[in-house]
Formats: sequence, C-alpha cells, structure tokens
Amino acid sequence: MAKSFFKKILVAVNGKQSSIVTAMYAIMMAKTYNLDLRFVFVIDTATIKFLSINKLIISDDLEERLEADGKRYLEYVEMLASSKGVKCEKDLRKGGVFSEVVNSAQEFGADLILIGGNMREVDKGGIKHNLLTSAENGILSNAKCPVMIVQKPNIEAEFKIF
Repeated sequence: MAKSFFKKILVAVNGKQSSIVTAMYAIMMAKTYNLDLRFVFVIDTATIKFLSINKLIISDDLEERLEADGKRYLEYVEMLASSKGVKCEKDLRKGGVFSEVVNSAQEFGADLILIGGNMREVDKGGIKHNLLTSAENGILSNAKCPVMIVQKPNIEAEFKIF
C-alpha cells in the first residue's frame, strides 16, 4: 500500500454535485491510502436566522428540512463509502458553515480538508475562474490543516470501476 502524508481527511458535503464528486474522490483516497474519513454537513443557522428576521421564511420549517437533507446526504455518502469497503464517520452540525467545518476538522484531528470546487466561465474570453462561496473562502482562510479543492469531472465512471 502506498504511503500518504495524510491519516485523516474531512470532507464538507452540502448536497451539490461538486460535494458528491469530492466525496467520491475522498473515498478513493481513503481506500488507496487506508485513511480515516469523516463527512460533515452543516445546517447554516446564521442564514436561517437572517431570512427569518427579514420574514422571508419560517425558520423552524427550513431548519427541519435542512436537517433532513443533511441526514440524507450523509447517509448517501456513507453508502458510497460502504460500497467501496471504506468506513467513515458522519457529522451533522448547526452553526456557521465555515466555522463548523473547521471545528469538525480540528475535533477529528484531520490532516486534510476536501471541498468541492466549481469552475465557471466568467468572461467571453473562455478563461475559467474558480468561484468559491464565502463559506469555502472561510474554510480556506481559517483551517489549521491543508485544504484541497476537488474538481474531477466524470469521476462517476472512475468511481464505478474503482
């Protein structure tokens, strides 16, 4: 088995396709290098509070739906890991996204955080830029370990045969 600089990796999932791609990549890393793996989903209570104060939503209903979504996403990535013989931890949290991801990584003792990235064309010249969310920027700025942004188009086919 190949050696790795990392022993524990944490993956932030949010239900977007980019986070599922990142989960698949992390599962492949964990299996190849025998790494401990944790997935974290954060219910963004700061945004819920903002929307509730401005009477744009009913906060209890949204928080319950997001919690159900978070459990579903975590169960899905756990099933993906299990399908490859990889054990993982799941962590469902409430709070500010970047701070809770960083806290989860520290509590887990993560050597590496993986987040999904989205390359988008932002001008007519065809140059692509990675447009990170404020939460992703917060993770990059505050993490106490390296952060990897994963972009792996068409990983599903590779994951199937892995």
